[in-house]
Amino acid sequence: MRKNSIHLIWILVFTLACGGGVPSAPATESVVLATQAAPAETTAENTEIVSEDLVAACKLPPFSFTNVGLGLPNPAFKMPSVGDVKTIVLFADFSDVPASQLPEELLSIISPGAETYYAEMSYGKMNWILEPHPVWLRLSQPSAHYGEGIGSFDGHLEFIQEAVTLADADVDFSTADSVIVLVPPEASAIPYGPALGASPGGGYFADGKTFANGATSGADLLGWGSYWLNHETGHMMGLPDLYAYQYDSNNYSDQHRFVGDFSLMGFIDGSAPGFFAFERWQLGWLDDEQIVCQTIADQTTTLTPIETQDGIKAVIVPISESKALVVESRRPIGVDAELVKSGALVYLADTSIYSGEGTIMVLPVSEGDPYRVQSPLAMGESITVEGITVTVTASDDLGDTVQIVVTE
Repeated sequence: MRKNSIHLIWILVFTLACGGGVPSAPATESVVLATQAAPAETTAENTEIVSEDLVAACKLPPFSFTNVGLGLPNPAFKMPSVGDVKTIVLFADFSDVPASQLPEELLSIISPGAETYYAEMSYGKMNWILEPHPVWLRLSQPSAHYGEGIGSFDGHLEFIQEAVTLADADVDFSTADSVIVLVPPEASAIPYGPALGASPGGGYFADGKTFANGATSGADLLGWGSYWLNHETGHMMGLPDLYAYQYDSNNYSDQHRFVGDFSLMGFIDGSAPGFFAFERWQLGWLDDEQIVCQTIADQTTTLTPIETQDGIKAVIVPISESKALVVESRRPIGVDAELVKSGALVYLADTSIYSGEGTIMVLPVSEGDPYRVQSPLAMGESITVEGITVTVTASDDLGDTVQIVVTE
């Protein structure tokens, strides 16, 4: 059953006004099924790694980065995503909703699942350490006060700061990168758990250190489990929401019209929650040598599945200063085990579009496939988008070979 969800990150904007960047109309596209496509000859010499200068041409700058956004380089004030990353886990309850379980029991809802997800997504490059302070901290106000507080940046900041201050005498925050606060899930006055992001130099503080990123849980923790934390810490590391903020409330699939089932930043309940190649590149989990930035008219490249560690992971064709077409290979492996259709996944990435407005668009957009489960291209299938034609010329368990022809 697909669950209705609201995931919010409260952002303190430091250079751009929040809410700009209306997404452009879907790109003109045409799809050719396997029975119609003529497979092109694979040319191994074109799969060689391109130079660093050519890869740089595909590093789309983060034009619409408020406190989250798509683009490279990822801002340094976001939570680190490579190496040892430590997050302190605090537990806080309320006079009207006292804790009914041990902190360790609540922690088991998110751990070790949350750490395991990032170990897989990062190919082991991120060692996420959740360090719990297994003591219930009694906050000063009833739960409804904090439920109302998460509706604003200042209120949410006050929420986290109070919990941190209560724990400060017993916890060394000086070596941490962020803090999350878990509350009893039965506190229905706090319906959801958002991430908090501050501008550089702002945020909550402890032990002489200021933290720009954090999160608090809510009642939706029981529905989402560890994926709740992975989604919100995706924001803490800088990633935008890939689902639609504005959608038809009578048509739930409309909320997921941009990427469908793909990426945890798009749909927590999706069949393929693994991050996109572009997201992993932004976070430093893919090396430049694993990206082919195609700046010539006709090139054939063999991609290994994004779910595996080695090999070329994406072909990126720059379209403008902010937009590119990306092709990656998807297989039902790991967190993507329920992937409906294997193949080469094609999408547009546009860093001029704001979070929640369609910064990534999975193609093709098919009326009969609202969750894009049939979007990956199988052997012989092709799609043309903005004068770029992608054809799968070979496919097996080890990946997809794609010919990309640029005519415009």
